[in-house]
Amino acid sequence: MDKYYFALLGEAGAAGIAKAFYVRFKKVELRKAYEQETTHWEYFRKFRRSSLEYPVYYVLFITGILISLLGFGVTKRAIRRLEKAAINFYVRNFPGDKDIEAILEQEREHMRI
Repeated sequence: MDKYYFALLGEAGAAGIAKAFYVRFKKVELRKAYEQETTHWEYFRKFRRSSLEYPVYYVLFITGILISLLGFGVTKRAIRRLEKAAINFYVRNFPGDKDIEAILEQEREHMRI
């Protein structure tokens, strides 16, 4: 699978799950993370588009709601795990890309929630 396509779907899902966490907990940090994930999704839309974007978004939105029902501690662990996987993906597949470096910095910031 093309790395841009995979990143597109990953960011669509990240936006969905971030939106769910924000809807559930109403924290400023989670709103900021949702807005940043949405801009990442829009960035990858410049390279690829897919009919799977919105289904992935909504499936992970629902998944995020379910995770958030387990409490904020579980939600924080889920955020750290997802962001760690995203960071590893970007480091491995986009070495030295300046735009991706900005995305990586934001992903690292999300791990501090």
